[in-house]
Amino acid sequence: MAVKEGKKFEENFQSSAENVDEKIFFTRIKDTFIPPDLRQRVKVTKNDYDCMMFARSHLFTLELKSTKENRFSFDESIIKQHQIDKLVEANTYEGVISGFVMNFREPQNRVFFVPIQEFVKYQYIAQNQIKENKYKVKINKSSIPIGICEEIGIEIKGFKKKVNWHYHIKEFITEAINSLPQTV
Repeated sequence: MAVKEGKKFEENFQSSAENVDEKIFFTRIKDTFIPPDLRQRVKVTKNDYDCMMFARSHLFTLELKSTKENRFSFDESIIKQHQIDKLVEANTYEGVISGFVMNFREPQNRVFFVPIQEFVKYQYIAQNQIKENKYKVKINKSSIPIGICEEIGIEIKGFKKKVNWHYHIKEFITEAINSLPQTV
């Protein structure tokens, strides 16, 4: 069975985190597969998010998403409300950085980390169709487009090796930590 593009992205992201010259703890939370004929009868707990990464005294709780489109739909089948809620909850702790890592595969395989607080703010403005906002890109009430990710996110640069991608996780960690609000 062929590996889905989203799973390939998760594997490449994990491999990138594990292959840096800095000690980074990375763990993926495995999805439980339930055969289709049993899904109505078997109750399985839902994962809060895809992975956790610990580096430089910070815990990153991350939900990884991948699409060939130029946007991610807010539809529950794509971005689940319980994942948003759990990322928001994790983000309330000191030293925790939470958000979505959004992979736009086509045409250039661009990846952005969107902090959960920025995602929630954008989603609220988009869904409530609030005209007064700070975004340069046109908002869409049903999705988050790549242009908004460029505005509110941190781009995670990468390069394609022979088959797989390698992402510059060390640089991402530095930028994410440096973008935290400073307390006086």
